[in-house]
Amino acid sequence: MRLAQLLDERLVDAAPAGGSRQWTPHQPVTQDPAEAAALDRQFAELLPCRTHDPELWFAEHTSEVERAKALCRECPLQAGCLAGALDRSEPWGVWGGEVFVDGAVVARKRGRGRPRKSEQAAA
Repeated sequence: MRLAQLLDERLVDAAPAGGSRQWTPHQPVTQDPAEAAALDRQFAELLPCRTHDPELWFAEHTSEVERAKALCRECPLQAGCLAGALDRSEPWGVWGGEVFVDGAVVARKRGRGRPRKSEQAAA
């Protein structure tokens, strides 16, 4: 119960940091270092990017990218992660449930070596 209550109070503070930074509240949640470390571990367990292979969010294969996007949809920090990635113009990867390529959100990641969508784009 205490963790859920603390998360509700602190999610707004943590969200703007995005998914690539360590979660640190603006005000200490507890003065006890052991309790603070336990709360940090419990919080990290709620974030898919902290509990799954980090390479999944930077995968080349479309199926793995789609899996990372699906995991992001369950994350309590999805909106903040996406906002942070947009602010930083992340060069690539899955951030906040969206795929970034060259600092912009793309609808779907295309595999390497695939032809362009149209011949006009090649010209």
